[in-house]
Amino acid sequence: MKKENFHMKITGVKTALLQANFEWLLVKIETDEGIVGIGEAHWGFGVQEAIHRLESHLINEDPLNINYLWEKMYRIVAGAAWQGSIICAISGVEIALWDILGKHSGLPVWQLLGGKQRDDIRILADLHAGASYKIGDGTKVNDINEEEMYSPEAYAAHAKDAVSRGYDAIKFDIDIPTLKERDPMNHVLYPAQVDRIVEIISAVREAVGRTIDVAVDCHWHYNTSDAIRVAKALEPFDLLWVEDPVRPENVNAMKKVTDATSTPVCTGENLYMRHGFRDLLEKQAADIIEPDFPRSGGISEMKRIAELAESYYVPFAPHNVGGPIATVAAAHLCAVVPNFLVLEFHADDVSWFSSLVKSNAPVIEQGYITLSNKPGLGLELDEEVAKEHLKAGETLF
Repeated sequence: MKKENFHMKITGVKTALLQANFEWLLVKIETDEGIVGIGEAHWGFGVQEAIHRLESHLINEDPLNINYLWEKMYRIVAGAAWQGSIICAISGVEIALWDILGKHSGLPVWQLLGGKQRDDIRILADLHAGASYKIGDGTKVNDINEEEMYSPEAYAAHAKDAVSRGYDAIKFDIDIPTLKERDPMNHVLYPAQVDRIVEIISAVREAVGRTIDVAVDCHWHYNTSDAIRVAKALEPFDLLWVEDPVRPENVNAMKKVTDATSTPVCTGENLYMRHGFRDLLEKQAADIIEPDFPRSGGISEMKRIAELAESYYVPFAPHNVGGPIATVAAAHLCAVVPNFLVLEFHADDVSWFSSLVKSNAPVIEQGYITLSNKPGLGLELDEEVAKEHLKAGETLF
């Protein structure tokens, strides 16, 4: 047999479920050459099970054939009713395959994707509200009650703290429980609620000034007319964006909000693959897109989504609630695509975030990620730290 017929083979696909601010579902792919790839899939119902079910279809396959394996996994499950979980599973596996390809070739993923457009990846810190909790050591940073947590003063203080640590892009939630809803099912706003939102964002803007980008998240909480009311009320503060003002199923409703306000509208974390973004972009129903990195299809598919958005002159700002594996994997892509804006970081409260990977420097420093020239993702998982933070009842790979 000729030498070129020999190829690397996948020998195992394993998972580990950690508990942080969210569940972090890590993926390890083992090969017969001893090269191991690490990925991360989006948490959610059925995702871990889906990865285990995909393993039998990946054994003995060449991990370097990333496009082929992506198509194979997708076509196996294309008719599954639980397609969302399947795409999350494929995303985590595909990220690990890119890590293997990089380690095999001796090149970082960003180089394999065509080379960097930028050296430093700008991070948007999702701060939630006015209090910060360090997850992992049990320490409550701000010992305040809920009413104080959602006060304008607390939001402003939290914003100033993040800026002092180097972040020049921050995000807060505005679907807040400070004023009781009359009907929690329809989420119709009354004037005092809108006033409260304005008070909070006014305090944040005053605290950080106009050199800091401020975004807000609605979590699909409002009907179309109320979403427009909120977006227009926030126009004086020149926000980076208002996120997910209405639910994602109705692109026309999203477009109605986008067309009615000068506040940029951002959405996309609950859309899957480039097909999920087609109508949104064709109808110009959003100003900024935020596909979730380990949910939308993996590195290759996210690159396609970013390129599709670029053809409509729409900035690309990945949503990210993952750990350092998902965050750095996303950073490799963000380094490559021209229309990158910011990369979300949702683990500012997780005290052990950086220690999950072995490194001489923090993953995020002064609000930016600087990618190395190390092969693959350039990360090595610290399995001892991972063991300490396994979800109850789980084992490490």
